[in-house]
Amino acid sequence: MKEDDIQKTTFRTREGHYEFLVMRFRLTNARSTFQALMNEVLRPFSRQFALVFFDDILVYSSSLEDHHMHLKSILQVLQQHELKVNKKKYNFGQNSLKYLGHIISGKGVEAEPSKLTAMAEWPRPKDAKRLRGFLGLIGYYRRFVKAYGKIS
Repeated sequence: MKEDDIQKTTFRTREGHYEFLVMRFRLTNARSTFQALMNEVLRPFSRQFALVFFDDILVYSSSLEDHHMHLKSILQVLQQHELKVNKKKYNFGQNSLKYLGHIISGKGVEAEPSKLTAMAEWPRPKDAKRLRGFLGLIGYYRRFVKAYGKIS
C-alpha cells in the first residue's frame, strides 16, 4: 500500500486506532490492484513458465531441473517485492493439479470431471432466462466442446 494511503484505512477500537499497512481485499479496488501488482511483478515470467490469477501462481516446467530454476526465480522476485507465500496454499513439484476448474498435467489441460458431471446433471432449462444462465455456466468449458457455437 502506498504510504499516503495508509491513513485512509484507519479504524478505531477500544484499544486505540489501527491502520492497515497492506491492502485488504475488502477495500474497493483491492482485488484489481493486487492483480495488477502480481501481473507487473511476474511479467517477465508470464506465459513463459508462470500463470497468475490473483494470489494463485502456477509454475509449469518440462523438467524437474527447469522447475527448480523457475521456482527460484519466482520466489526471488516475490521476496524482492516483499510478497509472502502462504504455506497452507503452496504445492511444489506436482505432476498434475486442479486449477480454476481444470486439471493441468503433462498431458495438457482438461476440464475437471466433477464440473462436467454437474453440468450434465443440470436440470433442463425451461425458459430463456434459465437457458442463458446454463449457457453462461457451460461457456467456461467451451474450448473442450467441438462446435460449441453451433450447439449452443
